[in-house]
Amino acid sequence: MGHYVIRVQGTLSQELTEAFPALAVDPEPVQTVLHGYLADQAALAGILNHLDMLGVNILEVLQVPPFDPTDVG
Repeated sequence: MGHYVIRVQGTLSQELTEAFPALAVDPEPVQTVLHGYLADQAALAGILNHLDMLGVNILEVLQVPPFDPTDVG
């Protein structure tokens, strides 16, 4: 399982964002950020394929490293 951030061009409608219930949605002026924990690479690939089929331009995909409380400096 990993925490992913997917940044797409434009503001997605509520109807589109409801297609991704596993992800939180943060609309920004010219982008939309989807983020959340996904079970595996297959889940990530499914979301990316779904966005592509909807014609959404994917700008960035990041995997957020797990938080390590011992790495606080």
